[in-house]
Amino acid sequence: MVRCHEEQQMDIDDDFRLITGLKNIYPHQRETIEHILNGESVVLRAPTGSGKSEAVIVPFLTNINKTLPSQLIYSLPVRVLVDDLSRRFAKYSNVKGVNVAGHHGKRIETPLFYPPIIITTIDQTVGAYVCTPLSLPLRAGNIPAGAVSSAFLVFDEVHTFDPERALQSALILAKHSSKLNLPFVFMSATMPDVFLEKLGEIFDFKRVDANEKDILIRKNRKVHVYWEGKDKTLAGEDVIENYNKSKGKLIVICNTVSKAQDIYKEVENEVGCETVLLHSRFLEEDRKRKEEKLKDIFGKNSNKKGILISTQVIEVGLDISCDTMLTELSPIDSLIQRAGRCSRWGGSGFLHVYDVEKPSPYKVDIMKDTRAEIEKFEGELFDWETEKLLVNIVLGKYVEKWLKTENMARILSTLSQAAFEGNKRLAEDAVRSIFSCDISIHDAPDTLENVYCLKTINVHVGVLRKFFNDDNPTMWELVDNNIISDDSSSIIPQRIYDVESILPYHFYIVHPDCISYDENRGLLFEPGGNNFGFMEKEEEKIVEYDCKRETWVEHSKRTVDAFNHILLPRYKFAIERFASALKVEYDEFLERLQVSMLLHDIGKLNEGWQAKIGWDGKEPLAHSDVYVGRLPSHAPISAYALSSVFYEWNPEFGQAFYFALAHHHSVRASKMPKYKLIDGWENCLRQLSVPDAYIDKIKADGEGGKLSGTFPELSNHVKLYRTYTFVSRLLRISDRIATGGGEDAILRYENWYGNV
Repeated sequence: MVRCHEEQQMDIDDDFRLITGLKNIYPHQRETIEHILNGESVVLRAPTGSGKSEAVIVPFLTNINKTLPSQLIYSLPVRVLVDDLSRRFAKYSNVKGVNVAGHHGKRIETPLFYPPIIITTIDQTVGAYVCTPLSLPLRAGNIPAGAVSSAFLVFDEVHTFDPERALQSALILAKHSSKLNLPFVFMSATMPDVFLEKLGEIFDFKRVDANEKDILIRKNRKVHVYWEGKDKTLAGEDVIENYNKSKGKLIVICNTVSKAQDIYKEVENEVGCETVLLHSRFLEEDRKRKEEKLKDIFGKNSNKKGILISTQVIEVGLDISCDTMLTELSPIDSLIQRAGRCSRWGGSGFLHVYDVEKPSPYKVDIMKDTRAEIEKFEGELFDWETEKLLVNIVLGKYVEKWLKTENMARILSTLSQAAFEGNKRLAEDAVRSIFSCDISIHDAPDTLENVYCLKTINVHVGVLRKFFNDDNPTMWELVDNNIISDDSSSIIPQRIYDVESILPYHFYIVHPDCISYDENRGLLFEPGGNNFGFMEKEEEKIVEYDCKRETWVEHSKRTVDAFNHILLPRYKFAIERFASALKVEYDEFLERLQVSMLLHDIGKLNEGWQAKIGWDGKEPLAHSDVYVGRLPSHAPISAYALSSVFYEWNPEFGQAFYFALAHHHSVRASKMPKYKLIDGWENCLRQLSVPDAYIDKIKADGEGGKLSGTFPELSNHVKLYRTYTFVSRLLRISDRIATGGGEDAILRYENWYGNV
């Protein structure tokens, strides 16, 4: 029986209220939910505060494994957004009893990407996709990769992604998902029309545009913009004057840390209110303390007064508002983000834009084009329609350049190389240009045993180089001395004498006679500092694995049981999509998965492996309750022994299984030892009801050497690569559950990796 559209809308409205606790649903939310429930991809353009996130979580929670995959991976540009949204989603998902994890570099909550809902940063998603996770040892990289390959992907705040890197990577992931008919969502407040048009040339999606008049807090919000005049730059006296005219909440945004520090120094003792400075050069604990203070002063319903002097760091993430804002000129999309912190929850606000002497850190052309438009403002309203118009005028021509085919091809090449090499630096390079390094302060780093545990601050390489040239500080780089022993660290501090030695990604230590730190002002390139302390180390959770004696047949049965009873119900939708994309029947794909689960450890049936584990000549073993030291490699043997079986299947299909078995203990494993299967190995397989047609094709011995092929090619064989990662994920998690005695083993597995 076909249900009418009105009935579906009533269900959507009821689910929305039940899950979110909100009384009203906006038209753009309802339209987005309808498309997602139908399994369609969506590009949603809606202003800040319009409930974009709710339009995604509601349909996911109501349609898991129906018209949507069993996992939602929600990618954001910055960590603070991950923390805020994961708290909100945890509240919503609790209604349906679904687990949520917030995951980023400072919050390693689910390195295997295991829960149904994962809120993370775009760099974590991209790194996971290329089997080069940023928060997990490389050898386990195909486990989270399989999650990204089979999930419902959502990319939010995409206007803040680096257009030549992170945005390209997000588009590539979405394009690859579309090849498997897996839905995705892009969301932003400031996507130019030409961007939406260009996306339509890459993949199919449903476009949804919000109407500002439908959104109560936006309808009642009136922000007036004033251009302060050419060559009129922001100074401390402007801050003092405008604070005295304001209602007691003033936010100042500068384009550089040094300018923000200078303004703060001018005004901190000149006004009768709390003045807070926030930028990127604070220690983590001081930054968190400041963010909490800002929520207290500038948060919703706060009656406190204060001045915030900051940089781009508050453009996204912090839920704060002021009645008056002073900002230096920045690109139009950045200005719109800044304006979002003015009268955020409605009412009247005033945005004053000041000229800059230099465009840095932004590009000259975009700054010039933005200035040409902002110069026209003398108190006009900065509503969403105006914002969209300005974005189209200023950014339209740049978007066409960013979305050229060669740019996406360049990033795809970078991702492919990162996947092939397991190169984390390349994976990060596909998200953002890394021109920064970590620095710490200490007067005798060579005396420290755990020098790598010093607290650090991230600084642009150009800034550090200028400091080195101007002040000639005593400075060290941490380098590997190539001497590794059980008694000493292989990392030593080495003096820097040449500015050209200062490079991105590296870790430097500066003598406190040359640099200093103040909890109110941050890192200062001034003498008279103190040594940094060490990062607080969480108490290690020691996970003991009680290895139990387990025969080979028992473990094989338990692995396929774990798959059938835990993984299959969860991933049924994804398995159906993979089967369809590979043009094989669902039952055939399922049977191949089950065969792979049964035979994944056939490499353990070789004579050398069984001799090492202490086989008594009766039932061959998969695990022993006695520690016997490092066991020989067996996964590549499994792949080689079954290669004739795999390649009889659909070639793309079979190759994915071949690599998955070869890598079910270590991604990129390529060397196979010489082997010979034990006498009677066929009987072990017959106990598992493996057909003779398979047994006859298994290679019972091999001379050893390098496997044919080492890693699936991402750039040219998307379905193969995604199938490989998906099968790897199902196999490795089923194997772990079987070995660990239940699904709790996954939590122990993640904790163990976190400790490593």
